Amino acid sequence: RRRPKKLAMPDPPALPLDVGPMASDARSTSPGAQHAYVQSQSHLLKATSDNPLPTAVPPPIAAVAGLLGVRHVLCLIGLPERGKPFIAQRLSKYLSFFHGAEVKLFDVNEVMDRAGGPPGSDHNAMFMFEEIKAFMNATSSAADRNMTVPRAGSGRSAPASSSSPPSPEVRPVVVREGSAEVQLAESLATHGEEELLVHPSDRRRKNVDSGKVAILFANDTFACFKEKWSGTSKERRRWASETLAKDRALGAKLIFIEVIVDRADILEANLRARERAKNGPTASRESAGPAMYEDELPDECLREFEDRARRFQRIYVSMQEDGSEDDLSYIKLINYGDKVVTNRMHGYLRMRIAQFLSVIHPTPHVIYLTRHGQSTYNQLGKIGGNSPLSPAGEEYARRLGAWVMPYVCYQQAAGLDSLTKTRLWTSSLQRTILTAQHIPHPIISEEDLGTPSVPPEPDADDALANGDSPTRCSAGRSSGLRGTPPRASGLRERLRSGGLSGVVGGVALGGIDLDSDRGGGGDRDRVWQQMAPRVYRNLDEIFAGEYEGMTYEEIKKIAPSEATLRSMDKIGYRYPRGESYLDILARLDPLVHELESYHEPLVIVSHQAVLRLLYCYLTGRTRAQAPKLSMPLHTVIRITYDGWTPPTEERFYLGPECSQTDGQTHL
Repeated sequence: RRRPKKLAMPDPPALPLDVGPMASDARSTSPGAQHAYVQSQSHLLKATSDNPLPTAVPPPIAAVAGLLGVRHVLCLIGLPERGKPFIAQRLSKYLSFFHGAEVKLFDVNEVMDRAGGPPGSDHNAMFMFEEIKAFMNATSSAADRNMTVPRAGSGRSAPASSSSPPSPEVRPVVVREGSAEVQLAESLATHGEEELLVHPSDRRRKNVDSGKVAILFANDTFACFKEKWSGTSKERRRWASETLAKDRALGAKLIFIEVIVDRADILEANLRARERAKNGPTASRESAGPAMYEDELPDECLREFEDRARRFQRIYVSMQEDGSEDDLSYIKLINYGDKVVTNRMHGYLRMRIAQFLSVIHPTPHVIYLTRHGQSTYNQLGKIGGNSPLSPAGEEYARRLGAWVMPYVCYQQAAGLDSLTKTRLWTSSLQRTILTAQHIPHPIISEEDLGTPSVPPEPDADDALANGDSPTRCSAGRSSGLRGTPPRASGLRERLRSGGLSGVVGGVALGGIDLDSDRGGGGDRDRVWQQMAPRVYRNLDEIFAGEYEGMTYEEIKKIAPSEATLRSMDKIGYRYPRGESYLDILARLDPLVHELESYHEPLVIVSHQAVLRLLYCYLTGRTRAQAPKLSMPLHTVIRITYDGWTPPTEERFYLGPECSQTDGQTHL
């Protein structure tokens, strides 16, 4: 048996704090800074002879402006090594990627270094406050353009254009950053400030943007303990709350998020993550030291951590539940979702934050993404539909079924040979279900976890046609597997001997739902069904509406303007009576919450457009990049991330050879 050949992969992208295409700096996320609406609507917002006073900006959609007019300051507090920087980054990515919020991270240590004042001084505190205000008050979008019109009875009216807007297929109209300011200046020159419906300095103009969130955290909680924005005492928290409340024009609400961890396994996971962040994701075991891996943490590392935590705990004051701080908004996150306490958390954004915090955790995630095998519509270049697999797609399904057990369940894709629990998701369309049909679903027990793979039978490597090992690469070719499904002998022997009842929770074992999400306790938690197939309609391909089952050449012939609009704005364009990428974001949001809660490796068999968005979210790319990515057929992408270090990916081409130029490429 040959080990899979590992080829050099390009350096993984650093996990960006910036997920907005026009962010002002490396710690700001501003998807709303570029557009208050999708570009494919631009030509509908111009004055014509029939509509001399058009809507300047259409109503918002959730993915572009899901947090309209909401301004929040989130202050992360707690003892050292609890994962506050990790939470800040995960929250930033989630709120901006799925809700279109503009988010900026403020490292209290870094800002105080730039302030230059003594620790805890008023100078440092006001310097930070001015930084927050500058972010909140910055004009970031064209969202207020509907208010840039003359007041009724002023005696003047907006000039009407007698010409129709340019046809989108002749000259696409793109809304560029700064266009709001240009229009405002023109209106002021024509009408004067006093004659506008809403004055440029009016607070109402600031309540129509996509919502802004400032997240405060400390990389070194000791160094910034005395700073007023550190939130380390009741007095400092009270000062921050009153300072923001006094600035009514700012209109920002303060939420404290206290991270409380007393479980040793979570503390060790945080310490290991810190070591990985220091040494880099590609450091070897020898160069990085055992703290990066599952070996015992060095005594020196543990002593340093215990000493720092003990000294900090003597002077730190936790959020009080005795009534003295009941007027503050806060979340107590205890052991990353084991328990979540909320106080005065009213409103959409606040509840979304509480919900997201309840599912994230600092241990590494391993996600496998793969498209369905080649379908008959792929062969014809058609989009959408619910077509079955082609012969090449059926062969990929067989190869995937044989590959999953050794490389995912036994973790040989990570260079290990140890059985672990695994999960499987597919969409509801038949091409993904058929692709996953050969993946085995054996029942295992806790005693089976950690055991090595069973040596293959003499003919086990004949599962694929060529007999070679799969190749780790971005465009390699290979086939052939090794390893066989686990036998779960420990569980079966106990069943035969009567050590474990043939029923679990009152249900016969053969008909039980072994999905651990159902809970149940007792013997139910001692068994697990590997790769139990779960079907989600949320993972279905983008719906092409009137163009389902057509090729792009056919669409260009019958609707050239629609084809042009889509080419200029793939992420925002919505197929007639169909979907856009932003619609997919809305239905992926609840699935991402579930994905973030998992500790087990997860295999997702889905479609081009859906996987583009998931890939961008998991690897730290912007959502604007998603429509341009290629998700190749018959390839498995393994993504590992923990929120501390840049995500890493490996690609496994399983074959067989097929055309990668199909109708889905243009989705």
